[in-house]
Amino acid sequence: MKRFFGFWRRERETLQCQVRIYFLADDLVVPQVQWHLGQPQAEDWIRCLLFYYAHIMFELAELNETRVARELLEFVSRVSKRLHQPAGEPEKITIPLGKLRLGTEVSQPNPRTYQAALYVNRQGGHRLDFNGMLGKEKFYLPASFLVLLQHVINRLPTEHLGRLGRGLQRLNEYYRYKRDFWDSAALTEGPRLALGNETISEPDPDYEAP
Repeated sequence: MKRFFGFWRRERETLQCQVRIYFLADDLVVPQVQWHLGQPQAEDWIRCLLFYYAHIMFELAELNETRVARELLEFVSRVSKRLHQPAGEPEKITIPLGKLRLGTEVSQPNPRTYQAALYVNRQGGHRLDFNGMLGKEKFYLPASFLVLLQHVINRLPTEHLGRLGRGLQRLNEYYRYKRDFWDSAALTEGPRLALGNETISEPDPDYEAP
C-alpha cells in the first residue's frame, strides 16, 4: 500500500532536477546536476541546494550525528555571511574542502554516490528524494552538501550570490529558532521559509531540545 501511494504521488509530480555527487579515488569528487524542465533560473539552483541541505541535516540527525549537524550549520553560517553582504558586492568564493578535489569526469566504476531528485507538484510545491551510501556518513553527508554548494556558487551569476547567502542564512535561522532539523516536516517547511519573506520568530523559551 505504501508503494502504491508513493506511485500515486509521483504521478502528480514532475521531476525538476537530479543531483549526483560522486566520490572517487585519490580524494576526487564530481558533482553533477541534470535539469529536466528547461534552462534553470537562479532560484531553481538555490531551491535545489536548500532542499538538499535540509535532507543532509535530517540524515545526520537520524544517525544521531547532531554534533556534526551543528558544526555544519555553523560552517554554513560563515559561508552565507560572505555571500550575503548588503553593504558590498557579492563575489565568487572557494569553500575549503580539505583534501577533496573537484573534478568533472567520473572515471571509475561504482563510485560512492549520493543522489537526490527534486520534484515539483501541480500547486508549485517541491520535495526532494535522497539516497546515499552507508559508511562514514558523518564525513560524506556534509561533504556532499559542501561540494554541491561550491558547484552552485560556480554556476550562479555573481549578482545572485547574495540571494543564495540569504537563503542559507534563513534556513539556518529556521533551525536555530524551530530546533527541528530532526523532524521530517523540516524537509519542506525549512526550504519554503528560507526562500520566502515570512518572519521566523523566536522559539518557545520553555522548549527543551532533545
